[in-house]
Amino acid sequence: MTPGDLVKFRFPKKTAGALTALKYAKRMEARIKGRTGLILEINDNNAMVAFEEELIVCHAMFLEVISV
Repeated sequence: MTPGDLVKFRFPKKTAGALTALKYAKRMEARIKGRTGLILEINDNNAMVAFEEELIVCHAMFLEVISV
């Protein structure tokens, strides 16, 4: 994953076993609503993604690259 990639939200098949992680993933899924985003910046495992007019910082495990 690099800045400039197009991404979509991907609900992880496995999470770290915490209920909090599942709740976070459901909230992010509802917030993003299937929109395609553009990665603006990456820091460690987190990416700042522009979903239309909204900037969201999201963990990389919740993102799927659809275009490089």
